[in-house]
Amino acid sequence: MGRVLFACILFSLFPIVFAHTISPDFASSMMYQVLVGIMFILQSVIVLKYFLTSETKTIKIIFLIYALILTISQLITLLLSSLTIGINYLDIINAFARFISVFIFLCIPSKMTISKDDFRRFMLLITILGLVASLYNLVTNFREALNILNINNAYEVSFTSFYLNRNSFAQLLLFSIIANSFLNSETKRKYRLLFYLLYFINIFLTLSRTVLASVIIFLVVSSVIYKRNIIKGSIIILIAIIILALLIQTKPDIKRFIIDMVVRKETGTSGRTDLWSVGIRILDDSNWFFGVGYISSIDIINDMGFSSHEFHSFYIETLVGGGIIDLLLHLIILIFISARIKVIYKNDRKIGALYFSAYISLLVYAMFESASIFSMGYVGTLFTIFIVTIPLLYSNNFLSEPTAT
Repeated sequence: MGRVLFACILFSLFPIVFAHTISPDFASSMMYQVLVGIMFILQSVIVLKYFLTSETKTIKIIFLIYALILTISQLITLLLSSLTIGINYLDIINAFARFISVFIFLCIPSKMTISKDDFRRFMLLITILGLVASLYNLVTNFREALNILNINNAYEVSFTSFYLNRNSFAQLLLFSIIANSFLNSETKRKYRLLFYLLYFINIFLTLSRTVLASVIIFLVVSSVIYKRNIIKGSIIILIAIIILALLIQTKPDIKRFIIDMVVRKETGTSGRTDLWSVGIRILDDSNWFFGVGYISSIDIINDMGFSSHEFHSFYIETLVGGGIIDLLLHLIILIFISARIKVIYKNDRKIGALYFSAYISLLVYAMFESASIFSMGYVGTLFTIFIVTIPLLYSNNFLSEPTAT
């Protein structure tokens, strides 16, 4: 099952790699949307095929009911919006795609399990994908990377690997660090330190403040929860902070770069608060309970002159796209999976502690970036599988109800 889910991630990544190879402008064309849809169908087919050929061919009805409620809620949103401000008809396709996504990534795995070996194999595949992307980025941007300390604007360079933007690349690096930590918790290998180094170098090159902060949160929380010797973990973190502070103070170039290019105090939230304010105004003018539709909301901000195709916040985007009802439905699943992580922690403290740390890190990340679950496309697939499907499958190992691999 782990390999099937990783194949789904690769399918969803294909349109991005294809657009990066052909032309970034391809990503804004209808053909790109068609390609995303085709890949979504393919990943749905391989999961469904796995389900039909497995020993378990039943699902938990409660999750099917959840999928129906989520879809009906979105259809009500589109109906109300069509009567007032109008909708983008792609939102109708999106509503049914969300039902399919819930079915294949929540309903189907509801009575299945993955073994610890399969869990580790999945995490290994994520780390390998991160390594491939990191090495590709360093090879294709080698000269620019060497001169990064000399740039005067954080947006002068774009270290994106084979992604369309640096945020998507940085997302993968965040997941890769988490996955590498899962592997390292079981069997410590020196080469995994090299993996960490490559990931951190590339995160530094992306200049993604959100991912950098999320990684720090993950490492700090996991060091406190996971380390048996809390004092030892705290001392290591303290020493690292002191060394970094001394390096910044003694190297003016590095100090300037950290302050101007990484922290970027003068840019504030890079326009995020403006987008969030617009999102709140859209809800004020429409419907707080049901929102206006995910794709329709992006059309609205684009008509206002914003070039962004997202609200840079999972919570705001969900609220505007589906209102309070949709946000609550998403939070219900996140709370449910949090309870499953508690089950994992009681039976496998290492994995449970790291997943708890990852959840905190990703929930903070979602405040400032458009992470999504149960949505069509790469980001939705990656986040859904990593934070919903995998912990659900692994926690099923420790429940009394009979399950099948």
